[in-house]
Amino acid sequence: MDDKEKFPDWDRNPRAPVPMPPSGSCDCQVHVYEDQARYPVRWKIGHEIPDGPFHEAQRVLKVLGFDRMVLVHPSVYGVDYAMLKDILRALPDRSNTRGVVVVKDEVTDRELHELADLGVCGVRFHISARYEPYPRDAFLRTVARAKALGWHVRLHMDGPDLLDYADVLETLHDIPVVIDHMGRIDFSQGLDQPAMKWILSMLTRDNWWMMVSNGNRISAMEERWDDAVPFGKAFIEAAPDRIIWATDWPHVRWRKARMMNDAEEVELLYRYVDHDKALLQKILVDNPARLHGFK
Repeated sequence: MDDKEKFPDWDRNPRAPVPMPPSGSCDCQVHVYEDQARYPVRWKIGHEIPDGPFHEAQRVLKVLGFDRMVLVHPSVYGVDYAMLKDILRALPDRSNTRGVVVVKDEVTDRELHELADLGVCGVRFHISARYEPYPRDAFLRTVARAKALGWHVRLHMDGPDLLDYADVLETLHDIPVVIDHMGRIDFSQGLDQPAMKWILSMLTRDNWWMMVSNGNRISAMEERWDDAVPFGKAFIEAAPDRIIWATDWPHVRWRKARMMNDAEEVELLYRYVDHDKALLQKILVDNPARLHGFK
């Protein structure tokens, strides 16, 4: 008997956002889940894996008006990159697609170079009280390997965990560092909470970036997500040239009662910038092109 926890499915009928995003827009975090018989998960997990194949991701982004995407290797596959490599190899043109992966010490340099040749350009860390402890020395070893490849670093961390890890994070000066999902800040604690102040201080450094995604997930609201807007505005004001954005499709482990249409996410971003076209051009086109090496 299948007793895995079930979550709402992503909206199968995406609509176009109003207005459409600028040409060359990039969704900087898409997760893909292909046939589990061919690509089994490597973690023992208690929830269902969503039905999120690559061709559906392509369809959703086409409707949303996005020309580029970054495939972020789902954590449940560990360091088994077979699915990502097969997807990237099969593309007739990889100029508008990049990848980001989780890396551990056992991954060989040869494999990292193979991934780089396929368009992988970043390494993602899951460091939180929700995960296994991540030793600081292992973190710094992986950062050094990413730097040697010309990659960037992504931090999937909760606000309190950013503070707990600050002694190490503050040593990162010579590699681009992206904080995922608005630092998973607790909006109810306001703009003056310690984690928010720390993030804004780091965004004064020219190598630190923010992905203003998942405000809708973090929000206490089921729709409109008004509580996310002040935080999105604050991050963008702090570092407009180092802000990126993502759908985080297909919304794994979505815990709200209502699954939104992905166009609503895009329209939430529009509210962060008060529909400023120049800022949208930076966040959706220019900044991700610079970070991921799109031409």
